[in-house]
Amino acid sequence: CYKVSMNQLILATKPYNHFIQFCGLLSTLMVAHSVLGKASEYDDLWSKAVLYENKDGGIIQKFSHTGRLQADYHNFENNFEKLSKDDSQWRRFRFGFKAGLAGGITLHTEANMNLNQPEPLYENLTDTYLSWSTEAGIKIKVGKQSAPFTLHGSTSSKKLYTLERGKIARNIWFGNEYFTGLSLSGKQDNWEYLAGVYSSDEGPEFDEAFDYGTFGLLSVGYNLEESEYFEKALLRVDLMIQEEHSLNQTPDHKNAYSVVTKLNKGKLNFWGDLSFSNGYGSQSDVWGTQLMPFYNFTDRIQGVFSYTYVESKLAEGIRLTRYERDLFPGGREKGDEMQEFFFGVNYFFYGHKLKWQNAIQYSEMDNLGTKQYEGWGFTSGVRISW
Repeated sequence: CYKVSMNQLILATKPYNHFIQFCGLLSTLMVAHSVLGKASEYDDLWSKAVLYENKDGGIIQKFSHTGRLQADYHNFENNFEKLSKDDSQWRRFRFGFKAGLAGGITLHTEANMNLNQPEPLYENLTDTYLSWSTEAGIKIKVGKQSAPFTLHGSTSSKKLYTLERGKIARNIWFGNEYFTGLSLSGKQDNWEYLAGVYSSDEGPEFDEAFDYGTFGLLSVGYNLEESEYFEKALLRVDLMIQEEHSLNQTPDHKNAYSVVTKLNKGKLNFWGDLSFSNGYGSQSDVWGTQLMPFYNFTDRIQGVFSYTYVESKLAEGIRLTRYERDLFPGGREKGDEMQEFFFGVNYFFYGHKLKWQNAIQYSEMDNLGTKQYEGWGFTSGVRISW
């Protein structure tokens, strides 16, 4: 009788196992927050990531453990296909080290680890580069590094105000964030800039670097002076140009342009994106816009709204994002027009280093005037970085 009862209990609770696991992680986070509480106590805990520091100089001046751990629970539906799905997963786990060396040199390496199917645990390298910062504030970086363009494509997953990069990044930016390349970046007065050349491969290490085509980036931003309207105001233009190589492992965008805006007035912020892509081969031209105001109610609680619209010139030229595309039989998650309404609440335990994000969103996608997707989704995620 005991075995029968236990089996019945397991079967009855199986649909909720993922949610129970996620709630366990969240409960642990809440208990830790009740113990720590003060910013100084979080500072002390996070300082443990610094394994060695020599403030008097030397060849190795600082050596730190770096990484991020992110977990999601999601529940999405496709009303058009009459499908729904809920699940929880480790969204990201990265582990690595950063060494600050003499002469402004930094050596950083990090790797993706797969906690969902940890056989094998290692997946690929992410940030793995050597950089040099000059006294004039210019940084030269060589190795695997982020290739930043568009609003969300230039935002680290550690510092997103939404739980995932949005539909513009999905369709115009390169979904693989890290590429082998050489870049130069810096700031001068009110200007900020980045220029880089990268390999159009998506190899896990360096062995495929520049075996295929290349692409280049140029990003120039200007920070406007403080005014009666805005305390901070950034206007940035991004340009990506890619070689049309038949073996490119990146999406077939011949070039992409983005106009990014970031505004701040007290507790109110606004981020905007207007992006265009010219495709080659079978890739359609695409354009999209995102309007994202967010408001800091307190030092810890923040509300976020985002509206995104994306359109392609040809049929089936755009795709939905992560959890929505799982709701398509045979993976046919393509269309030519879509929009998304996103409502989120973020709770910052320790800034972006430890936060709990929750959101509901409504999305719809058409193709040649026929509805392909329509539905609501809910995501709750924990983000930890050090």
